[in-house]
Amino acid sequence: MPGPRPGGEAMAKVEPDLLSIGDICSETGLSADVVRVWERRYGFPVPVRLPSGHRRYRQEDLYRLRLMAEAVAQGHRPSVVARSSEEALKRLLIPAGDPRVDALFEAATAMDTERMRTLLREALGGLDWRPFLQQVVSPLLDRVGMAWADGSLGVHQEHLVSEVLEDFLRELRLGCQPLAGKGAVLLATLPGERHRLGLLMAALAYAATGTRAELLGVDLPVASIAQAARALKVDRVAVGLSVQSAGETSRRLLLDLKERLPAGCRLLIGGQGAARTRRIEGVDRLVGLEVV
Repeated sequence: MPGPRPGGEAMAKVEPDLLSIGDICSETGLSADVVRVWERRYGFPVPVRLPSGHRRYRQEDLYRLRLMAEAVAQGHRPSVVARSSEEALKRLLIPAGDPRVDALFEAATAMDTERMRTLLREALGGLDWRPFLQQVVSPLLDRVGMAWADGSLGVHQEHLVSEVLEDFLRELRLGCQPLAGKGAVLLATLPGERHRLGLLMAALAYAATGTRAELLGVDLPVASIAQAARALKVDRVAVGLSVQSAGETSRRLLLDLKERLPAGCRLLIGGQGAARTRRIEGVDRLVGLEVV
């Protein structure tokens, strides 16, 4: 297999899912000039040179470029950002310590579930659902994930946090009443995807705006999701993708699901893996906690 060319470029045989500079710019918000400066100055991204002479970029570089763009937008120096790993970039993007999140993390470390529930109720007091999820739940999950990754938090502690949060979010969702004219959404994940908390957060986001949110669950065959969409008479299906489940396998499953859904039923994808999955015509991405 040919090695890198002078200047860091690699010759491609036939690589699927290569992106043009225009694709990179539209997906990240970066300008073509910035991308090329980063190539020359920092050695990333490494373009692939096609036999035709055109330059292309690998799909797997797209997520890191998005993180880099966000970090620079927050004021971090490009020289630091460009040399940071994906995990380091995620740490850069975690907001400065919030006393509510700090207290919850301490309770999680101590496995004090009653304290966690009390702190969640206190954090929710006076907040609408959106800032509660954005300012408290999401940062807590990021911190727990980082602590689990570096070994400072055990699997048993991480699972306990998930269970407490799942119970709390489910209770909030079930207290919401559907409103006429808001439609219905089915929430699920594809085969092999077992991350449930993102689905629960999305379900709460929908329910809080009056949409009937039907939570089907995780790790489901495409045919079962489509059958449930018909039976429950929903007008939207939202599929959660984690970083681990993103890629071409999920993309093929989404294409299959799109074909199986009843006419007029929209397919949406969300979660961190949505940004790593190549766009599909007619499939919309949910950004953050937006609901459509």
